Amino acid sequence: MKRAFALILCLSTAPLAAAPYAEHQEARPDLFDPATGYRVGRQRAPTPDDIPAPAVLVSPVEARDLLAAGAVALDVFGAQQSRFDELDGTWLVSQQRLSLPGAIWLPEVGRGQLSAVMQRYLAEGLTQATGGDMARPLVVYCVADCWMSWNAAQRIAAMGYARVHWFRLGTDGWLDMGGVLEPVDPVPVNVD
Repeated sequence: MKRAFALILCLSTAPLAAAPYAEHQEARPDLFDPATGYRVGRQRAPTPDDIPAPAVLVSPVEARDLLAAGAVALDVFGAQQSRFDELDGTWLVSQQRLSLPGAIWLPEVGRGQLSAVMQRYLAEGLTQATGGDMARPLVVYCVADCWMSWNAAQRIAAMGYARVHWFRLGTDGWLDMGGVLEPVDPVPVNVD
């Protein structure tokens, strides 16, 4: 039993260089937060072909099947103006966002570093979206070549959500497989 625990401990503390995204970090370390590994710069760029566990990469078909089985579609696409009204919490967006049917849009929660307000926004949004069930499956996405969904999926898993699925191709992959998109409004920020 002690050997198995030691082996698991050794595997879980493997250096980041062994991660599938290490080539990205090595090429441009200035784009990553050294404390968390989240990408902090140039969010719209090619993403890795995998994501660190416990989050799991899913294909468009797997995302569709998860959603059909009751998973929450969590869109983390950034708001064009990246800000909300501090008086009422509504997001200032210049264009209507089209997303997966039934999606919940929590903009900006995939940034590499979050303010305390945005961390609370994410936590409250997840609680509302899942009904407080941290085992409810979540499909986290943005668009193809968007690190915000990669960051958000890891952040959500680190918060204790047990079934986090990263849909790397996002709305682009959904459209490519023949899926339809619907208008979605961003969840307001609680400014109380």
